[in-house]
Amino acid sequence: MKLRNLRSRVGKLVVSGTIATMPFSMTSCDEATTQAVVDILATLLDSMGLLLNEEDVTDIPTDDVDNDDSGLPASVDWTKYAPAVGNQGSYGTCVAWAAGYGLKTTLNNIDNQSTSYKNNASYQTSPIDLWHLIRDNYKSYSSENCNGSSFDPAFKVMIDKGVATMSSVPFTGQKMKCDNIPSNGNSGNKLGAYRLVAYTSDLSGSTSYGMTVANLKSKLNEGPLVVGAKLGASFMRWNSSATITSDDPDSYNGGQHAYHALLMVGYDDTRKAFRIQNSWGTSEWGDNGYIWVGYNHFVNNFAFGVWSASNKANAYSSSTAATRGITGRDLKLEVIADEALANGNRKLTYDIVNNGTGDVNLADCNVVYTLYKKKHFHEKSFLADVKVDAILPAGAKASSVLGKKLTIEYQLPSQFCNGISTDADCYMFLALDPKNESGDDNLENNFAFITSSDAKPLKVFNNEITNEVKILTADLRSKIANDYTGVELIGYLAKALK
Repeated sequence: MKLRNLRSRVGKLVVSGTIATMPFSMTSCDEATTQAVVDILATLLDSMGLLLNEEDVTDIPTDDVDNDDSGLPASVDWTKYAPAVGNQGSYGTCVAWAAGYGLKTTLNNIDNQSTSYKNNASYQTSPIDLWHLIRDNYKSYSSENCNGSSFDPAFKVMIDKGVATMSSVPFTGQKMKCDNIPSNGNSGNKLGAYRLVAYTSDLSGSTSYGMTVANLKSKLNEGPLVVGAKLGASFMRWNSSATITSDDPDSYNGGQHAYHALLMVGYDDTRKAFRIQNSWGTSEWGDNGYIWVGYNHFVNNFAFGVWSASNKANAYSSSTAATRGITGRDLKLEVIADEALANGNRKLTYDIVNNGTGDVNLADCNVVYTLYKKKHFHEKSFLADVKVDAILPAGAKASSVLGKKLTIEYQLPSQFCNGISTDADCYMFLALDPKNESGDDNLENNFAFITSSDAKPLKVFNNEITNEVKILTADLRSKIANDYTGVELIGYLAKALK
């Protein structure tokens, strides 16, 4: 929000002599006091700095939704691993504070099971270096003069470059320089992977995904999260340990400074609230810099996006795709061709090889073919779900046992299963035995991506593929930075087919 807009709203911001958006009072509303209100509020709003950008949705793979919260603990709290509440001062660097200083530092401490060094600058991730890294590498995703950035470039640059420690790039006396300062980076402090856990139409521009209490609780059991939130007057002036359960919708502004990035460190079913760490210091806001946000308010009004991350590159290879131990079984999927037919359908030709030491009953093993939107596996359609009726001896191919090629004839749908048009950049993914009914020891050869040349997406339009089709048995991740792994998608399918 710019200063000129604030001037026109002072009447709404000052109520009975109390600043409606700051945790302190003023006793008069004369011109000098009003100007002080405007200046202070402008500083606070400028110290948010999350740029709402739909690229955050289109360019980050979404994580699988888990709405089964049965069996989860009544509370989770990661604060013992989180660094002390920081104060970003009057700079729009909240993304760097939440994703770098907050989340990355906390992930490092969790991985090392360390709480004793969390407030040592040598073990903290520098938000200032992260800010400069974003500006150096993703200028189009960040503003000048420390006035905002987006989550996607912050995560990407942490994966590519790593971030310096707070001791080497400090934030001293709440001061920093934003322009023409080279970033350091740190290859020893890289992020591994990240996912978009949940979002609303505020972020996507159209649909919502995963924004449920159960899903967020499930993700918090795996680790802390970062949140993109839209703030109202009650949040801005919060100064207690009570739970915020609503906000004044008329107090939300439509400019970029309505949006803020925060660290999500836990939940408590007794309070029915999520625990959030802010970056506005501890003395004048919240519960010593934290706040409890009620479940319903969080998912319905407060959050518009939630992200998870890990230091491990393979973190999102779902545990549901884990092998069952050493069985000596290893089925291998081979894709031969996927081609258009004269009748308007398409035909997939494939084979199954038994690389293991014993016979396998293929009738126990689903072969699942899906079409999915690039980076959004939840926007998918099932093209086929079949089984092969054969006992496959060790060392044999299914086509040899059956005396014929294995084929699937299918039609490209006009919509994904959730009603969204399939006219988009897509991939096709073939998975063998995603539920692992065979007890396969090696899932790395149980899948294939069907793509265009150079692992580019397929252009699907009007129920047709309009570019060249190529079979890719390797992970897309080896070709396309930060996309899904095959084992991860097998895990997602295993859940969907339960």
